[in-house]
Amino acid sequence: FATMRFKLETAGVQDAYIIQVGDFGMGFHKPGFYAQALGRLNDFLLESNNHLYAIRGNHDDPDYFRTTNNPFNLSNITLLADYTELILLDKKMLFVGGAFSVDRCYRVLNKSYWADEPFVLREDFPFGKYDCVVTHTRPAQSGLFSTTHKIRDWLDKDLELERDLQAESELLSKLYELTKPPAWIFGHYHQGCVNITPDTKFRCLDILELYPFIK
Repeated sequence: FATMRFKLETAGVQDAYIIQVGDFGMGFHKPGFYAQALGRLNDFLLESNNHLYAIRGNHDDPDYFRTTNNPFNLSNITLLADYTELILLDKKMLFVGGAFSVDRCYRVLNKSYWADEPFVLREDFPFGKYDCVVTHTRPAQSGLFSTTHKIRDWLDKDLELERDLQAESELLSKLYELTKPPAWIFGHYHQGCVNITPDTKFRCLDILELYPFIK
């Protein structure tokens, strides 16, 4: 959180809505840690007239994201529940978190890994027309990654992982077919890249990458 503050401050970000695309880091420490660390970040956001919105990644305790809330009564930090819709600067946006951890076999359940971390598709949700969809991981239609060879060691150690990742990709692809926005932004893959299809511009953000979606 201190690094995030330094990054935003150095870049001169102010009077902005800041959207964090998951792996915010909620759940690895006791609540007192977050009250202090997020409090310091909130002070900066308040002074610079910024408001930070965060969705859940696979490295977040889903309990912090069951409902949209301002954690610890902080004024300028909002944790978004899955399928939150917001209109920011006249752009209608849909936010959905969650993903499988490829390294889950080395993590500790309910301390550094949560069983309900995956993306969940709500086909009964009353989807609208969106200017942008923000998720933690991505649909196959983004066409950006073919990563099986890069995670082969994890697949060899976790025999259910490949099945789960394939199912996750299929669910995200269904979400895309239900929404087909002109812009789709996500993280999770630890690299920054872009792919433009006839219908959608897909943007993957690297760790701590700043991307001015609306200038």
